[in-house]
Amino acid sequence: MIPARIFIDEFGNAHPDLSKKGAFSHFIYTSVIIKDPDTEKARKILNEIAVKHKLGNDMLSRNIKNKNFKKRKEILLELIEKLDFVVDVMVVDKSRLSGDVLKIKKTFYKYFQSLFVEKYNHIYESYAIHAGEVDGEFKQELQDYVRKKSISRDLFHPDRNFEMSDNPDEKLIRIADFISGCLGRVFCTSHFDQQYIELFNLLHARTSIAYFPFQSYITKEIENKPELDKQIMKMNYQLIEKFFDSTKVQKTKEKARLLEYLRFQSELNPDRLVSTAELLIYLNNFFPNIRNERIRILIRDLRYEGLFIVSHSGKPGYKLATKYSDVSEHFNHFLKYVVPMLQKVKILNETLSQHSFNDINPIEKDPNMQKLKELIAGI
Repeated sequence: MIPARIFIDEFGNAHPDLSKKGAFSHFIYTSVIIKDPDTEKARKILNEIAVKHKLGNDMLSRNIKNKNFKKRKEILLELIEKLDFVVDVMVVDKSRLSGDVLKIKKTFYKYFQSLFVEKYNHIYESYAIHAGEVDGEFKQELQDYVRKKSISRDLFHPDRNFEMSDNPDEKLIRIADFISGCLGRVFCTSHFDQQYIELFNLLHARTSIAYFPFQSYITKEIENKPELDKQIMKMNYQLIEKFFDSTKVQKTKEKARLLEYLRFQSELNPDRLVSTAELLIYLNNFFPNIRNERIRILIRDLRYEGLFIVSHSGKPGYKLATKYSDVSEHFNHFLKYVVPMLQKVKILNETLSQHSFNDINPIEKDPNMQKLKELIAGI
């Protein structure tokens, strides 16, 4: 299996005081992973981009100001077009780091480590981690964890290896810095910038997202919506939060990841249907063996748990219900199947009854058909 190079950088900081002007509401760890044989290619691409866009020796995200959004987008498009890489993001909600902040910081360090490092152990035969300008305590914790928990050689994997690098001259960390700058203004609500959603949309198919604590981070502004739409959106989001607060999350991680992705997409564009193919690409970041049928089962089970995941007739994909028309269209979608099926049953039953002089009449005589009898009576 091909070795991996993992580059980690951060957006924001871990300082818990949110009262100061310009304070970050969240901070975001971003990992950019490329395959080891592409290392020199990546360095060449990075250098070409720096020269082309007059960025000097370092392609630092902070040097590309918001007014130069067009340049940032052009650089991102070049990276996506010329280099294969995947992205991991962990979003930390600083408002939830109350009480013993240091103790909680240790908790999310462990969370990051278990989420990403163990994932890398599972996916890659060997890898090297390069941590950029991230929190010093986090870097030390990560280094200690990797040394203790990293992949180890065995009879079947004699070439397994890992490296924890702190080389300040490793220029490829600038890719993680740049990607972190692209995504930070989507996930950090205090520094949110609407136009950066366009950058996320370019990256999302190769990006996996995790949250600390494990919940959605955006508070949606819904006060200007019609009353029915407002009630449905509030109700749905409350049910989602209840799901995440329950013990079910740890037991049903597939459902949690799927639901978190649908919620985030709903925040970005509440009218967009997310295709099964897109869900498959995202969930494969966490569950490599997941298939289309499994996604349909997860959707079905979440609906049985009362979550408003809807689909529309003639349009592929799923979304969270955010307005009354979502619910009515979803119901009508099922009516197109349910009513014709009931009509077929009714016709078949009538045929059986008429040709047997009512000797055979399942709907009337079979006690197991009572519920079906009630349904047919309603059409």
